[in-house]
Amino acid sequence: MAEPITSDSETPAGALGATIRRDTWGIAHVDAPSPEAAFAAQGWVAADDRIWQMEWDRRRVLGRWAEVVGMAGAREDAFFRRLGLADIARADWEALAPRTRAMTEVYAEGVNRWLADHAEALPPEFDHHPAPPELWEPWHCVAVYKLRHIFMGTLTRKLWRGRIMAQAGPEAVMATVGDITADSAILPGGGPGPDLLGDAAAVLDTAASDMAALAAAMDADGASNSWALRGDRTASGKPLLAGDPHRGIEFPNVYHQCHITCDDFDAIGMGFPGVPGFPHFGHNAEVAWCITHGMCDDTDVFVERFGPIESDGESTQMQWRTETLRIRGEGDVDVLCGTTPRGPVVLGDPGDGVALSMMWTGMYGADTTLDALWPMLEADSVDESIEAARPWVLPVNNLLVADRAGKIAFKIRGRVIERSPASRWTPVPATDEFAWDGLEAVPFEQLPESSDPQRGFLVTANNRTADAGPYISLDYAGPARHDRVCELIAPMSDATVADMASVHADVTSLVAPKVLDLVFEYGVECGHEMANGLLDMLAAWDHRMTAESAAATVYAVIKRRLIEAITERLGIAGAELGASGWPPAAEASRMAAGAAVRMICERRFDVVPGLDNPIGLRMAVSACVDETAAELSQRLGGDPQTWAWERLHRMASPHPLASALPSARELHPPVDGCGGDADTVRQGGTAPETGERAIHGSCARYAFDLGDWDNSGWVVPHGVSGVRGGDHDLDQRSAWLACDLIPMAFSAEAVAAVTADMRDI
Repeated sequence: MAEPITSDSETPAGALGATIRRDTWGIAHVDAPSPEAAFAAQGWVAADDRIWQMEWDRRRVLGRWAEVVGMAGAREDAFFRRLGLADIARADWEALAPRTRAMTEVYAEGVNRWLADHAEALPPEFDHHPAPPELWEPWHCVAVYKLRHIFMGTLTRKLWRGRIMAQAGPEAVMATVGDITADSAILPGGGPGPDLLGDAAAVLDTAASDMAALAAAMDADGASNSWALRGDRTASGKPLLAGDPHRGIEFPNVYHQCHITCDDFDAIGMGFPGVPGFPHFGHNAEVAWCITHGMCDDTDVFVERFGPIESDGESTQMQWRTETLRIRGEGDVDVLCGTTPRGPVVLGDPGDGVALSMMWTGMYGADTTLDALWPMLEADSVDESIEAARPWVLPVNNLLVADRAGKIAFKIRGRVIERSPASRWTPVPATDEFAWDGLEAVPFEQLPESSDPQRGFLVTANNRTADAGPYISLDYAGPARHDRVCELIAPMSDATVADMASVHADVTSLVAPKVLDLVFEYGVECGHEMANGLLDMLAAWDHRMTAESAAATVYAVIKRRLIEAITERLGIAGAELGASGWPPAAEASRMAAGAAVRMICERRFDVVPGLDNPIGLRMAVSACVDETAAELSQRLGGDPQTWAWERLHRMASPHPLASALPSARELHPPVDGCGGDADTVRQGGTAPETGERAIHGSCARYAFDLGDWDNSGWVVPHGVSGVRGGDHDLDQRSAWLACDLIPMAFSAEAVAAVTADMRDI
C-alpha cells in the first residue's frame, strides 16, 4: 500500500467541483456537473461517514488486520493471505472496462481528498490504531466488494456438512437439507429442473471416508426479503418495490445511504463504503432495483492429499510459499500458503499430509461485477436495467426491477457454474473429475427470469428459485418468509408505502404451528409444575413473535431445546472441520438450527438416534418442555406473564474494533430488545450457541414508490454515520426498532426542504 497522506496535500479547495447537501438525518445529496465528479464526491462522502469501516475492510482483505488488533486478527489474516484475495482483486480491476476503471479512479480521488483534508481529524477508532489510514487505491474498490461476499456462499456449509458426514453419515447429511423441491419456488411450474437429490446417497457414501480422514487430520450467508407490486395493486397506479436485506448487525452498518446527481443520472440508494454506485438497492429517475441473496452454490472445497515437502518447496501437485503476518504486540508470524491445480489451500499445512483447497466463482475468471454499476445508474427501463446486469458476477442475486412505465420483473444475475452433482454436498476429492478447468458459466439468457406475472406481484426471500432451469443451490432458505409475504400482499389492491412498512414489521411465524404440533403431540409426559400452564399458553397463542409476547418466549426456548436435542444426538451441535473454530461456532450453530427445524417440520427423526421411535420422542419433547419451564423461571422469574420476548431477544450491534480490543469497548452501541425471529418477515435470527440473542437482522429497509419518488422511505439500524458519538451515528435507531421508514428525499425541491447543511467540495 502507499504511504499515509499528510495534511500538506496540494489539492486545491473545491477541486472535486460538487455540492453536498446533508439532510436532517445527515444523508448526503450530491449535486455534480459530471458523472466523474459525482463518483469522486461519493468517495469523499463515504470517507466522511465511514473511513474507519473502509480501512477495516481493506486491512482484512489484505491480511493486515492483526497489525491493529494483534492475535485477534491473525486467523482471518492467514485465511485471506492463503486465499490471495488481494492479488485476485487487483487482477480483476485491471480487467475491468476502461470507463469502470476511471470510475474507481475518481472515487479513490475523492476518498484521498477527504483524507488529506482530515489528517488531523480522524474518527476515534484511529486512536487505537498504530498508524493513520493509507491512500485509497482504485483497485481497493474491487477488493472490499469481494470481501463483503466471500462468506455469503457455500464454503462454510460444505465444511459443516463434511463434519456431519464424518460423525453421523450420509443419511444425516441428506436430512439436514431436506426435500427442498417441496418448498415454494419464486418461479413455479415450467417443467422438470435439475435432479437435486436423486444420486445423493451414492455420492455421500463415496465421500464419507474422505470426510472422516480429514476430520481426523485436522460472516455467513446472507438472507433478505424483497417484493414488487404492479401498479394495478397500488394506490398510485405505479409499482411499489420494497424489502430488507438481512445480515449480522454490526456497527458501522454494512450499507451507506447516499444520493448522487449529475447531468447523466440522478440516483439514490444504499451502497458499500469503498465502492461507487448502488450495487444492491436504489433508484434513478425512471427505474428502481433491489436484490436478495440467490443462495447460489458458488464454492467447491477439495480434500488434498500430499507427501512431504521437497527441497524445492513442492509436494504432490502442491506448491508452498511463505508470507509473513505482522501481529501487533507479538512480532512476525510466518504463514504457509499452498497452491494446487484446484485452487489455493485455505486450511491445513504440509505437516498434516491433508488440506483443503477451494475454488469460488469470485476468483474463477475475471470478476466484471463493477462493470455493471455505472450502466445501472443510467438505465431508463426495466429491460435496460436487466441488460446492465449482464456483466454481474458476484454474488448471484435475485434481482427485482420496476420502472415508471409500470413494468416489474425478476432476474437471476451473477455467475452460475454447474459442476458435478457430488460437489453440491461436502468437500470432494482433489481429482480431475471435480476440477473447474474448462467449465463455463450458464449464459445470461438462460438464468431464470419473469416479468409482469398474472397475479400482479413478485416475491423473493432466499427461497428456491424455480421448478426448471439450471442448478442453483441445495441451500435455499425455507419457504416461511416468502409464503408469509405472499399472504400479506396478495389481498392488496391499493397498496401504499405505509403498507410496505407493515409488511417489514410482520412477526407471524409460519414455522411455529409445525413445531408446536410436535410439542402438543409428544409433550405428554411433563413433570414440571408449570409445564401444563405453558402448554395452555402456547395453545392460545397467535404465533406472533411480538416483543411483548410471553408465549413467543416460551415457544422460542422450547424450539431451541428441541434443536439441541436433535443436534446433540447427531453429534453436529458444534460441527467443525479443518481447524478449531471453523466454521465459526455461531455460524455452525445457526446452520445446525436451520437443519434441525427442517427435520422437525418434515418429521425426519428416522436418522436421529433416540428420536426414531414414539417413546423416545415423548421422553425428549416432554423433557424440553420441563427444561424450558425451569430455565425461564430461573432467568426471568416465577410469573410467565412477565416473560416478554424482548427481555431475551436483544439485538446487539457489536463494533468490530471494540470486540477485538478491550480499550475500545466504549465504541459498542446500545443493545435493544426486539420482536421477530429467524422465520418471520421481520428478521431476528438466533443461534443455539448464543441463546435467544438476535445475531441476524434487517441491516436496511426500503420502499420505493414509483408514483412519487419523494414518497419513498428507508431506514438503517443505526444512522448514516459510522463515527461513534456524532449526531448521525444512532439517529435512525428508534425508527428501525419501530419498523418505521424515514423520508427518502429525491427531487430538488424535496432535498432543499430537508437540507440542514450545505458545502462545496
